[in-house]
Amino acid sequence: MKNHLMAAVLPGVLALQSCSVPNMAVDSTFKQQAQELPVEGRKTFKPNGNFLIGDYTVANVQRGWKNGGDFNLFGYENVKSKQQHELSLQSAEGREWYIFGASRLHEKNLKSNNGFTIRLSPNLEYYASYFTSPESGQWHLLTADPGHYQDRERFEGELSNGSTVYTVSPVYKFEGKGLPLPDIVGYEVKAGNELLGAVQVLNNGKVWLQPNLTNDTRMVLASAMASLLLYEKLHDSNLSLEPNP
Repeated sequence: MKNHLMAAVLPGVLALQSCSVPNMAVDSTFKQQAQELPVEGRKTFKPNGNFLIGDYTVANVQRGWKNGGDFNLFGYENVKSKQQHELSLQSAEGREWYIFGASRLHEKNLKSNNGFTIRLSPNLEYYASYFTSPESGQWHLLTADPGHYQDRERFEGELSNGSTVYTVSPVYKFEGKGLPLPDIVGYEVKAGNELLGAVQVLNNGKVWLQPNLTNDTRMVLASAMASLLLYEKLHDSNLSLEPNP
C-alpha cells in the first residue's frame, strides 16, 4: 500500500518542480512577524553560481565533483559518495565571510526478490559547513539525514560556535498541504523553543528571519542557510527503501 501511495505522490512532486509552488510550512505566529528574504537567481536544479538572499549576495561558488563508487553482488549494494563546495556571503555593508561545505553518504542495502530494498546500516547522509565571524568566532553547521520522512526521528542537526548551540530541524511539508513529502522541503533553526529562522531549499528557495536579531546573528544564520541552499543531496531518493525500525 505504501508503494501505491508513494507512486501517487511522486507525480505531484515532479509537477511542483516545474511550476510555482506554495511556501514551506512555517509556524504562522513566526511568519507573521518574520522578515522574508526572497532568493533570486538561484538555479533550481544543481544550484551553482551567484544568487541573492534578500540583501545578501552569495558569490565565489566553487563546487567539486561528486566522488564515490558502488559495489553490487547478488542483491547486496554498498554505495559511497562525497562532495565539497565553497562560497562566500557578502552583506550590503560590505562584510564578506567564506563558507566551506562537504557532504558524505555511505549506504549498505540488500535488494530482495520482490523488488524492495532493505537497509543494512543507518544509511545517514552527513553534511557539514563552517565559517568564521570576526565577532562570534568559528561556526559549524552539521546535519545527519536518514533520507526519508519516515525516518525523520533519526535526523540530527546543529549550528554552533561552541558556546552557542542552535538546533537545526527538517521540514517536510508545504503550507496548506496535508501530506508531507518523502524528502526535506527546508529547515528551521531554533534557540531552545524559539524559532530564529527558516530556509526553504526546494525550487527557488526562500528565507525567513526573526526581525530583532543582531547583525552578527543574522549573518551567521544567512551563512548557514546559504550553504544549505547550495547543498545538493547525494542520496538518490528511492521510494521503495524500507525505513529502519
